[in-house]
Amino acid sequence: MNENIFYLDAKNKIVDFLGDNFPDFPVKMQNRFLNFFPKMVNYEEEGVIYRPRLLFTNDIEKVMKSLPAPSRIELFMDENENMFASRLKALVPFTQHDWCIYVSMEEEGVSYGIFKNINSIKEEGLEDIIFQSPYLKDRDEKIFGIYAYAENSWAVTMKSIKGNEMSINFALDIKVVSSQDKEISEFVTAAFSKLKASSKKLAEVKTLFKNIFKNVLRNIHGTMCVIVDKDYATASYRDDFLDDGIWLREPISFSKLFIQGQHNVEPKLNAISAVFMSMLDFDGITVVDNTGNVLAYNVFVEANLRTAGNVMGGARKRAAYTIINSRKKGIVGVYFQSHDGEMFYAPVKK
Repeated sequence: MNENIFYLDAKNKIVDFLGDNFPDFPVKMQNRFLNFFPKMVNYEEEGVIYRPRLLFTNDIEKVMKSLPAPSRIELFMDENENMFASRLKALVPFTQHDWCIYVSMEEEGVSYGIFKNINSIKEEGLEDIIFQSPYLKDRDEKIFGIYAYAENSWAVTMKSIKGNEMSINFALDIKVVSSQDKEISEFVTAAFSKLKASSKKLAEVKTLFKNIFKNVLRNIHGTMCVIVDKDYATASYRDDFLDDGIWLREPISFSKLFIQGQHNVEPKLNAISAVFMSMLDFDGITVVDNTGNVLAYNVFVEANLRTAGNVMGGARKRAAYTIINSRKKGIVGVYFQSHDGEMFYAPVKK
């Protein structure tokens, strides 16, 4: 018996979403997008895996006006959608450097290119600005936009300027597609829960951390970051549970850079953020405290099968649950991200 199984329900939901949020989305372009859609979770060119971000719109000029520091490079202009696959193949490699692909479908034809907002790492990112933009929301009957991106290796999320969102899950087993923004926000809140600063400085340093971890999701294929209490390093109750690693002689303090003022702060923030991301790319665990200080990296714990529980996954995930279930005093929570993009933040059980 020869049997074909299709994700027909997913296809119908995507078509419905496009129709509800972008009424004039051309049918022929819709079909080409549907063919490309499953590739988004693990798009490969020359042995490199990409997770491209795409914005479909009917007016890229208006979208750019919603950004405070926009940069756009138009690369192709076609009469119709016939070259869609070829144009995407040429554009996807640019997304490795934090550019977003746009496909603007207007009366004169289809234009393709890349764009980004050239802003500070401590300011809101491209997606947040677009989907919170009063300028676009006031024109949502004239300007349409669908933003599609891979959450991980089994799920693609679509957002619209109208404020609607939908995720398509390609996994055969039951995997919860949690909101990346929600998990990162919970982690960041815990990582700065004991930082004393003005509301403005606190908001900026939290945004910095959110942007760093969004970049980690896009560019690092697995990491773990553990939050400890601000007094953990010198506490009398501390044991050797997290000692197998490289502890910094002087913690890296992002908050101090903000407090020191604006002179030369941007280059320092970018440079130190790059160092932090490199630490997160090492095997093992990166340790921060709940004032946002970076304390250690390349830290290992021995996975305890009893405390880890019945966990499906590799050594990193077993180590994460070993920590979560350890009930160790002074350890606050765990941010986990696997090589296939599964991620979560979980507090340590008390």
